[in-house]
Amino acid sequence: MKNFLVFIAILVSNSIFACGFYPFGEEIRFSFFNPANFNYYSYSEFNYSYNSFYPNENGVYPKGSIDENEKLWLKYCHDKVSVEAIRSVLYDFKEEDIAEKSANEMLQYLYKTKNIEAINYLKFAKTCEFFNGIYEDPWERKEGATMPKRQNLLNKAIAISNKTKDKEIKLRYTFLAIRLAYYNYDFEQIKLLYDTVFKTQKKKDILNYWSLYFRTFAETDKALANFYAAQVFVKAPDKRFMISQSFDSKIPLEAVLKYAATNEERANVYFLAGIKKSDQALFCLEQVYKYDPKFEGLSFLLLREINKIEDWVFTPYYSLFNPAISKYNSWDNEDDNSIKGILGRVENDRKYADKVLQFVSKVNLKKINDPVLWRLGKSYLSFVIRNNQKCLNEIASLEKNITKKDSLYNQIQIIKALALTANQEKGKAVILEEVKPILLKNKNNRKFLFTIGRELEYKQNWTDAAFLYSKLDDSATKYGDYYDYNVVTWKNKKSKSSYRDFYSDYFDYIDANYSPEYVVDLVEEVKSKRENLDAFSKWKQSNILAQIPKLYDLIGTKYIRQNKLELAALYFGKLDSDELASYNDCLWEKPNCKGTDKYNENPFFVLKYTPNFIKQEKLFKLNKRSITEHLILYLKKASNPKEENKDYYYFLVANAYYNMTQYGNSWMMRRNSWSYIDDDPFEDEKEYYEGNLAQKYYLLSLKNAKTDQFKALCLRMIGRCEKNKLEYQFPNSYDNRIENYDNFLLSKNKYYQDLKSKYKDDYENLMSDCSSFEEYFKARR
Repeated sequence: MKNFLVFIAILVSNSIFACGFYPFGEEIRFSFFNPANFNYYSYSEFNYSYNSFYPNENGVYPKGSIDENEKLWLKYCHDKVSVEAIRSVLYDFKEEDIAEKSANEMLQYLYKTKNIEAINYLKFAKTCEFFNGIYEDPWERKEGATMPKRQNLLNKAIAISNKTKDKEIKLRYTFLAIRLAYYNYDFEQIKLLYDTVFKTQKKKDILNYWSLYFRTFAETDKALANFYAAQVFVKAPDKRFMISQSFDSKIPLEAVLKYAATNEERANVYFLAGIKKSDQALFCLEQVYKYDPKFEGLSFLLLREINKIEDWVFTPYYSLFNPAISKYNSWDNEDDNSIKGILGRVENDRKYADKVLQFVSKVNLKKINDPVLWRLGKSYLSFVIRNNQKCLNEIASLEKNITKKDSLYNQIQIIKALALTANQEKGKAVILEEVKPILLKNKNNRKFLFTIGRELEYKQNWTDAAFLYSKLDDSATKYGDYYDYNVVTWKNKKSKSSYRDFYSDYFDYIDANYSPEYVVDLVEEVKSKRENLDAFSKWKQSNILAQIPKLYDLIGTKYIRQNKLELAALYFGKLDSDELASYNDCLWEKPNCKGTDKYNENPFFVLKYTPNFIKQEKLFKLNKRSITEHLILYLKKASNPKEENKDYYYFLVANAYYNMTQYGNSWMMRRNSWSYIDDDPFEDEKEYYEGNLAQKYYLLSLKNAKTDQFKALCLRMIGRCEKNKLEYQFPNSYDNRIENYDNFLLSKNKYYQDLKSKYKDDYENLMSDCSSFEEYFKARR
């Protein structure tokens, strides 16, 4: 029944996120201190990760290594057999395969030396294998928790153990009995067997720690159970994942440590306590160093702490997300998720990084097992706290002692590239010559490319930042290695917390955040430097080079947002006829000239959801350039003091500006997509939703109107703009529900009120039926 409830809980939680995606976990975590570059494979299940802790499918021993049990058997056989032969017997053979005629090297040796006790043990162990597991009753009635057959084997194992003369085989029988007792829920038997056989051993081997593993679960004293768990965790790598879950972090360490008799045992307790901490664990690091500085777990604990600090500092600093593992990853508190709140916590975490650095700097490297890790950690932590020169000085020393073939060499180069880039003066930062080969070597590491780009952007080199962001699109993900989560999503400092407040594409990012001048610089660098390019420049520019027409279109669009029409027309005019649109022919008022597929309606003469009411005398091709140039032309005519049809041209201009809003047929003049990231920081955001320019020119049309009917039509359109503005300013959202919303908007719309008071007879016609617009427009003269 419990399992069923768990299934329901998972199903419900999955359905919550089924309607959309939001980045989280390892996808957003920034990490450049790669645990795979260090020799701590047996602890890899406890690498700092959003997925902590996750069992290692390939085991905890590196490929080709010999585990502790295999070593015991090798020693038992006096190194006369191969480890492969031992593995075959232990993991592949069945009871009937253990026979004198077997070609297996281990069995041949045992039969040849007439070691019948060992042979009988192997057969008995195979008999027990089926019973080494808990077979659950789905209805949880606790029936079948114990099995008579298992009890018989347990009794037999104890009896044989008592009679066996071979001490090692005797211990193996006792371990089998302890394991059978665990699966038979006989915890008192576990205590009795362990405490009488294994507890007094002076020299403990893997059999002892395997037995202590089960003894831990049988212990009712929680502090003592924690003590046992810590010793098993260190000494039995294949039991680490499960035993770690039994360690209760709520038990005071003082209560656990009273059972420790040696410094090594004390260090083991602090080590597991540190592993279990997802927050700051410097105290545990210091205590492990104090009691057992040669312990390899000390170095792993430092590695894990550095990976934590990376997440706490770099994930928010570069992506503006909360750390992947954070108590602040919640939608409940707006302040916790605000950019200001996120970046404020980064500075506190840099201070903690400095404390860890101070500890690392005081450590005697001659006392620890992995001085290279500590030196590299010292360098990297210096980078974390922005002491870039100190980081580089340490790296220069490390480079002399590590060959380029060593995996650590590339690890060092990545940190070096980060520090070199960050160490430049604001306003003068570039991609340094020394950094270029490192970028090329790591061009598939998206987060590394992005981080170098982000550092350049923070140093005001937006051009090179954009080049590197553009390369995120073609960085291949390498599944099965360090790049399992080789994706980048990031925010803008102006972003407001919402369900779609992030970017994953360079074009969307520069669209919303770069000035048109920055995009011009980007294009000009590519177009002006095409000869004698080195390999790095060709790689850097390749994606931008393929998108020049798209970027010209973007530049023009950005100038439209700034209402710089002449500049917009200039860059729209740079588009080639074979690219996004045919811009070079049929631009002006020629008969029978069809528009592009993108523009199905003329923004000057047609209003969305409104029947045609303005006759277009001459047709012209519709695209961004022609629309912009016509807008310039009509504005010029409307501003001419001698122009008799100022009201007409102002009305056409107002129509065009209205159609360039979210409500019009030509929104693509301002946006590349109708629906954008919530609260995206476009400089013309208000204009896009409120239509202030349209309202401005409808007012000018009204000012120059000659007849009451046309004035009434102008007021109707001005009121429409006001309605859109009020909807933007007073959204009828879930958090801001307004009763009688339509009446609320109408009461606040002063232009509709003016229309009603000044042109009472026309109000009903214009407000209830927009088909009457044609009649009112014709009455302009």
